[in-house]
Amino acid sequence: MQKKSGPVAASGALRHPGTDGLWTFVFIDMVIFLLIFFTFMGERLHHFALYTESQHQLNEIFGLANTIILLTSSWAVVEALHAARRKLPSKVSFYLGLAVILGGVFSINKLIEYSLKFDAGITPVTNPFFSFYFFITIVHFLHVLAGMIFLFAFRKDANACTSSDKYVIGLENVGLFWHYVDVLWIFIFPLLYLVGSK
Repeated sequence: MQKKSGPVAASGALRHPGTDGLWTFVFIDMVIFLLIFFTFMGERLHHFALYTESQHQLNEIFGLANTIILLTSSWAVVEALHAARRKLPSKVSFYLGLAVILGGVFSINKLIEYSLKFDAGITPVTNPFFSFYFFITIVHFLHVLAGMIFLFAFRKDANACTSSDKYVIGLENVGLFWHYVDVLWIFIFPLLYLVGSK
């Protein structure tokens, strides 16, 4: 018989990773972002020329680099979770440290991009497109910073994976949140940087 993989409850049955509270938060947050995305697309249809011209002032390289950075960091979090389930604290610490570093690189990249926009005279009040651009990316950036704090906290407590199932469940919650942040960016990148930019 093939051995079951994945999180297992005390009864031996498979369970979904994380807790219901975190899943509920992610669902509500996702709905809010979807409403923002739909509003952006609706406004874009009404001001197509303005939005397209404004999009040309964004650098797709920044967006692509941040996509690769977040995808790599999500892989690191997955590896950390695998290590935690195998009770290997040194690997948990390494991979969570890598994820935090990558989150930091994303943050620096984003701050450089904002700085270049401000130097070019582009601010949140330049036009409706840039109001959406700054609002969406700053809210996402705050999600990244929150995720980094959680990742750092669990890295500091990595030894707990050897003695506490609660640590693994908590790390599953952190991983779920971090993957959600990654998925958000995968939608934000083409929406702001690519759709109709040519």
